[in-house]
Amino acid sequence: MAEISSSAENIRAMLTEALGRLRKANAEYFELLERGLGSSPLPIADQAKQFCSFMQRNANATFDFGEKLIEAKDVQDAFKIQSEFFNGQMQALTDQARSVGESSMKAATGAFTPKN
Repeated sequence: MAEISSSAENIRAMLTEALGRLRKANAEYFELLERGLGSSPLPIADQAKQFCSFMQRNANATFDFGEKLIEAKDVQDAFKIQSEFFNGQMQALTDQARSVGESSMKAATGAFTPKN
């Protein structure tokens, strides 16, 4: 039994280390992407930055989910963690869709407003 527990801890340690490396690479990717969007002359750069922010939030939520799942005590705990993650993602999707809709309406309104 001690060997199984030790193996599980070794696997958890490996997964935690891999997740940390992925999280770091993800952060570096988004830094580069934000720098690129910041220097973009495109008129949709603000919308692209907003979308990038949503992607980053979703990726971070997934990493947080992975960290919690690694520490799950049993299958029931894992299902609870997964259910909480799913509910959180559905709420985030709703909020993000609302925000994108509002931004699109503002952009469309601005596009059709006569310029003096």
